[in-house]
Order: sequence, then C-alpha cells, then structure tokens
Amino acid sequence: MARANPASTRLSANPGAAATRQPRLPALRKVVEAFPADGVCLVVTGEVGPGTVAYLRVLADVLDVSAVITTPGHDQSAVPTAHLGDVLMLTPDHPRDLLRTAVEYTGRLTRRAAAPVVIQGPGHLLSEEGSGLLAEQGARGAVWSAQCGVGWQTVEPVQPRLPVFTTTGSALDSLAHTPVGYAIAQTLEVRLRRDLARSLSDCAVAVLGFGERHTAVAAALRALGADVGVCDPDPISTCAAVLAGYRVVDRATLLGGADVVIDLSGDLPADTAALGLLKPETVVLTEGFHPSDQDQDSGLGALIRVEQYEGTTVCRFEDQPLYLMTGLAPSHVDERIVGRLHDLLCCELYLCIRELAHRPHPSGVHQLSPGQCEEIAWIWCDTYRRPA
Repeated sequence: MARANPASTRLSANPGAAATRQPRLPALRKVVEAFPADGVCLVVTGEVGPGTVAYLRVLADVLDVSAVITTPGHDQSAVPTAHLGDVLMLTPDHPRDLLRTAVEYTGRLTRRAAAPVVIQGPGHLLSEEGSGLLAEQGARGAVWSAQCGVGWQTVEPVQPRLPVFTTTGSALDSLAHTPVGYAIAQTLEVRLRRDLARSLSDCAVAVLGFGERHTAVAAALRALGADVGVCDPDPISTCAAVLAGYRVVDRATLLGGADVVIDLSGDLPADTAALGLLKPETVVLTEGFHPSDQDQDSGLGALIRVEQYEGTTVCRFEDQPLYLMTGLAPSHVDERIVGRLHDLLCCELYLCIRELAHRPHPSGVHQLSPGQCEEIAWIWCDTYRRPA
C-alpha cells in the first residue's frame, strides 16, 4: 500500500529568489525551449534529491509531471519536496512494493489520460518482469536514469518488454567519467566520516577493474589520500594501472588487504568466495546491486542484513560484519563541477522522454542519436563557456 504525501505549493520558482540567483539547470531550460515535448505524462520513481526536484520543476513547464513514487526509508528531510507543489507523491510501505505501486499507478493513469505515459526510473525497476508489467498497463516507454558508475547491464542481460531509452553508452557518456569519479570519492569520504568515523586517508582501497569509470574513481580516491590498489583481468588495463602508478596485485590478495572495496559492477555481494576473503568490517561500495529489493529480514545472497540506514547497509557474512554502501549520488561535491554535469545529463534525459512521447518505438534498449547529443552539447557549451 502506498501513502500519498500532500504538497503545499504550486510547482513554480520563488520570485524573490529568482531575482537574485540564476535559475537552476539553465542548459536544460534552453533545451526544453528549443525542443518542446507537449502532450506527455511523466511518472518518476526512485529517490528524490535536490537535483531531482530542480529537474522536475523545469519539466513541469512543458509536460505533465503526474507523480513521483519515492523509495521508502529514504531520508527526505533535507529535500525541498514542497517545491514540487501539487505533483502527487507516493511512498510504498515496503521497498519491494515500489514496482507494484508504479505499475498500479501507471495503469490508472493510462486509462484516464489521453497523452502517452512515460516512466523514468532506476535500472533495477526495468527488469524483464517489471518492463512487461508496465507494458501491459499501457506505458509508452521508460527512461532509465543511470546511477554513478552503473552500466545498463550489470549482472544479467536484460531484454525489456517495452521501449527503454538509456543515456549509458551515448556520445555524451564519456564526459561524465571524471566528474562522476570525483563525486563518488567525495561522497564516500563523507559517508565514511559520518557513519563509521573513518577517512579514506587511513584506508587501503581495492578498485575492482580499471575501465574508464574505474580510472576516474581511482584517481579521485588517490587525491583524497587513499592507498589505492587495482586488479583487472584484462592485461592492457593492468598495464594502464601500473603505468598510472597504482599498486597492482591479484584479486585475492587485493580483497584480503582492503579496508574499502569499490565494486562498480555490483557483482561482489553475490560472490560467496570473494566475500570470504574480506576482513571483518570491510566497507563495500557497490552499484548495480539493490538491497532495497529484498525483504528487510531476508538474506542478500550470502549476506544477511542486520540493519540499514541512509544508504549504508550493515550486513553479516558468516560470523563477520560487513558494510554495504550503495547509491552514491553527487551530493557532497563542488557544485561548479557536478552541477554543470547534472545539467548536461538532465538535458539528455529530457530528450529521451521527448523521443518516447513523439512516436512509438519497438521494445528494447534505445539511445539518442549522435546528432541529438551534438545538439545538447552545443546548447550546453553556449550556456557555460566563458570568454577567454
């Protein structure tokens, strides 16, 4: 059962603040003006942060933001949801009910709305089962809103049963690597200090892999003082790590000596043999793995949840405690860097919504064309570049 959260104000900017401060997401505002998407109902699912609120306030000028379905247990005390005005806010009673709530609301909306209905949500919501249920309820399609470091296919290939647009692998994707790496490292440092009274400068950190995103994260971790070790099964990536000056050892040795493990693929929590190599109280930063999908008292594969708070899950593996951290959004970093990146990614998400609204697409995974990405890039550059 979902709870509807009342809203107190209309979805509009504060006139007094607008006179003294530049509006948020200026590039998105220009893209919306250049490429209007009239006649579409948008349903957004997942955690709601300040960036999401700013994004939806801009979109509300050109389309119907019908509902926001939030993650239960997510601390929204610092999020200005009042600025979402009369947008319906739904919060399921349990994490496992997020998909069911989205499906039921989508069905009601498609039956009463003449406009096409598009869902925006995290990738784990759009499994084959989830996408099939949304398709049965008449959804036009979905936009997968990526998390830091997460690819579209993380553990098993997904064949969605409705059209899904994703920004992963697009022509703009490579621009995000360095800012996202910086964001992950900075937010990890904040969480370690706040939740565990630790600091990266005192930690041996294992980075599993040395692809583009891993490289950016490793560099940001090293800049914060961490002792970074790397392993990658690919010999060329291993060479790149050695040339970059990282400590490179075999996977078992790296895991056994780590205080923090960076697992951007989300494979580690399900790998019993690898978990057995970890020291007690190791912190595992993992993406593409969603403990909120499980029952509160159930096992997470080989892990048993003990408690969960603000993105950190305290687990037990056999007789030793471990800490899982997920969902490291860029919330504790320099706004000049991540704010501009967020603006760029919001432009891409918006054009994905517009593509689904304008014409039907076959089921499966889709991306914007290189030409559309170039249009976004030119508008973004025109917004942010400064005279020499």
